[in-house]
Amino acid sequence: MARTIKLTLAIVGILLFLIILAIIILPHIVDFNKHKPEVEAGIYNATGYEVSLEGDIELSFLPWLGIDVGKASVANPPDFEDENLGSVEALQIRLKVWPLLLGQVQMDRVVLKGLNLDLVKDAQGRPNWIASRPEESREGVMLGSSLAYAGENEPAQQDSEDIFIPALDIAGLEITDSNISYKDMGTDVHFRIEDLDLLTERIRQDEPFDLQSDMKFKNFSPELDGRISLTTQALLQGEEKSIRLSELDMDLDLSGEPLHEPVKDARIRGDIVYAFGANSMEFSELSIQALDADLSGKISARELDAVPQIRIDLEGDNLDLDRIMPPPEENSETGNNPGNSPNSNPENDDKNNMDLGFLHDLALEGEIKLTSLKAYQAVIDELSAQITSGNGEMVISPLTAKLYQGTFEGLLSLKDVQDEAHIEMDSSLRDVQVKPLLQDVAEKDFLSGTAELDSELKTFGKNTDLFLENLFGEARIEVRDGTIRGMDLDHMIRDGFAAAFGEERPSRDDEETTRFSSFKGSFDIASGIASSQDLELDSPALGMTGDMRLDLPESYLESRARVTLAGALKEEIEERYALPQAGIPLRIRGPFDDVSVGLDIEDIVRDLLREKGEGLLQQLMDQMDPENEEQENGARDMLQRFLPR
Repeated sequence: MARTIKLTLAIVGILLFLIILAIIILPHIVDFNKHKPEVEAGIYNATGYEVSLEGDIELSFLPWLGIDVGKASVANPPDFEDENLGSVEALQIRLKVWPLLLGQVQMDRVVLKGLNLDLVKDAQGRPNWIASRPEESREGVMLGSSLAYAGENEPAQQDSEDIFIPALDIAGLEITDSNISYKDMGTDVHFRIEDLDLLTERIRQDEPFDLQSDMKFKNFSPELDGRISLTTQALLQGEEKSIRLSELDMDLDLSGEPLHEPVKDARIRGDIVYAFGANSMEFSELSIQALDADLSGKISARELDAVPQIRIDLEGDNLDLDRIMPPPEENSETGNNPGNSPNSNPENDDKNNMDLGFLHDLALEGEIKLTSLKAYQAVIDELSAQITSGNGEMVISPLTAKLYQGTFEGLLSLKDVQDEAHIEMDSSLRDVQVKPLLQDVAEKDFLSGTAELDSELKTFGKNTDLFLENLFGEARIEVRDGTIRGMDLDHMIRDGFAAAFGEERPSRDDEETTRFSSFKGSFDIASGIASSQDLELDSPALGMTGDMRLDLPESYLESRARVTLAGALKEEIEERYALPQAGIPLRIRGPFDDVSVGLDIEDIVRDLLREKGEGLLQQLMDQMDPENEEQENGARDMLQRFLPR
C-alpha cells in the first residue's frame, strides 16, 4: 500500500513538473503572433466584437499569468458608421495564478497606453458598446441565441444588491495618453476626455491608496473646453460596496460659449462616496473657489439608476454670475421688437426654446444661502432660497433677498405643460433705492427714490419672446421722495407759456430735474401690455394724474396725463397769464431707451383766447413794457395763430 502511494505521488509530481516546465518553456518556443487570426476569431465567437490585433502579443504563465498586447482595435457593431469602438497602443496585464483559485485578484501594475474609446448611442438609444454574439461562428458552428442590442432585448440587469467586488490586490494602475468620447445621437449630448493620464499606488480592498490624474475636457454643444488636475486618496470598500475619495483636491480651467469669461485656477475640494449597492453618491465638505467666489456645502444623490433624487445645501460669498453667464444676445435688426428679425414668429425659434428636461430627469431639493451676489449687474447683499423640483415642476419658495437698502420676498413656480413652460411669480419689494438699482441693471440714471412694488404675474411659452407676449397679471408701484432726471416740468411749463405768448424764453442754469414726494400707480397686464389708469405724481410745485400703456414685447411706452400747478408756480402762471386753475396736457411716448416728453400748452392758450379773445390780449399787453415793441408784436402774432378767423 505504501509503495502504491509513493508511486502515485511520484507520477503526480512528474506530471506537475512537466506542466510547470511546459508553462515556462511554451511562451519561448511557440510564436503566438502566428495565431492572431485564431485569437481574433475566438474573441468574435465569444463576444461578437471584431478585434484586430496589429501589434505583438506576449504571454507569460508563471509566476504571473500575463499578457502584453501591442496596438489593437475593436470595431463598431455593423449599424454604427464610425470604424472603431476603441483602440489601444499598448496594454499590459499580469495576474498571480494561485490566488485566482481562491477568488482573489492579485495583479502587477496594469499599464494602458494610448486608449481611444468612442462610446455612441444612436437615435434609437442603442449603445455601440453592447455587441451581439454572432449566430454563427467563424468556423461555421452555430451558437446559442444572440444578445440583442440594448433597447430591443436588453439582457436583464444585475441587481445592485448582487454586485460582487472581488478581493483586489493590484500593484497600481497607469493610464497614459488616452482619449474617451461619448455621443448620444438622440439628445445631442457630445463630450470628449482628452490626454487622460491616471496613476495610482497599490490598490487593495479596504486599504486607502493615492490617486492622481490630469485630463482635458471638451463639450461640443455648447462648446466648452476645460482642463482638470486632481489628487485624492481612494478607498475600495468591499462590504459597503462603495468607492470613497477622501481629501479630493481638483484644479480646474474652463472656457467656452456658456461662460462670460474663462474660469482660471478654480479649486474644488471635498470628500466623495459612491455606493454601488445603494446607487447613491454623496459629496460632503464641499468647497469651491472660482472667480473670487467661495462656496461650501453638501450634495447628495440617490437612485442614480432611475430618476436621481438630489439634495443640495450650499452657502456662498462673493458670487458674480455675470462673470459666468454669457451676456444676453442683442438684436442686431432695426427696431426694438424681436419680431422685426427675419424669424418673426418666436414659436419657430427652436434654438432659443427652453429645455425643460431637467424638470423630469431628476428630483431636486435644496437650500441655498448667498451673500454678496451679483446677477444681471444687480448687487444682492443676501439671498436665501428653498428649491423643490421634480415630476415636471419646480417651486422656489420662500425666496428672500436684501438689496439696495430694501428687501425682496417672492415665490417662483415653473411647470412643463406639454413641452411649454408655465411660469408664475409673486413678488414684493420694500424700501428699495431706485437710483443705484437702475444704474447697475440698466446703466441709466433717470429716476431716484425709495420704491415699493407688489406683483402677481403669470406667463407661458417656449422662449423669452413668448414669455413677454403671453405675460398677464397685476402690479402696483410706488416711489417716494424721488427725482426724475432729464425732465424739468417747472421749466417746461414756464418755457411753454413764454413760447405760446411770444415772450422771451426763460434760461435754466441748473440741470433738468423734477422732484416729487410720491409717484404711484397700479397696472393690469394682459398679452404683454401693462396698462394703468390711476397714475399719480405729487410735488410741492405741481401734481399729475393720468394713464400709461407699456408694450413690453415692443419695448414702447405711451402716457397721457394732466398736470396741475401748485404753490409759487401756480401763482406765477395764473397772475402773469390770467389763467384759471386748469390742467395742462402732458404726453410721454417712445421706445424705452428714447422717451420723449411734451406739454400741450397751446391747447390751453387756444381755448382761453377763443373764450376771451381781445380782452385777454389787452390784459396781457397792459402787463408788458410799452416801449418793448418785440413783446407787443409777439403777442399779436400769438393772437393770430390761435384765434379762429
